[in-house]
Amino acid sequence: MSCNKKDTEVIKVEIPKSLAEKFRKYVAEKYGFRKGVLSKAITDLIEKELKSLRFQSSSTIDEIVGLGFQSDYKWEGEDLVEALRRRANVPNRR
Repeated sequence: MSCNKKDTEVIKVEIPKSLAEKFRKYVAEKYGFRKGVLSKAITDLIEKELKSLRFQSSSTIDEIVGLGFQSDYKWEGEDLVEALRRRANVPNRR
């Protein structure tokens, strides 16, 4: 994957500190310590996940994403994916 600044977007998310530390360690072991490897690792994981969705029903994902855009939902630090799944009455596939 090769992209320049015009082809990128910054997505800011908050994750638990312990998960961030584990992820940074994983990235360092797999990708090394070069500049930009954290972005590369996250991009690879997102691409992998989206490719796996091609073999699943997209209606479930559409429902979850649609709920995320509803203005009356206020996220209060809980696991957002789980909260949206419960709200959409979608079973956990794990």
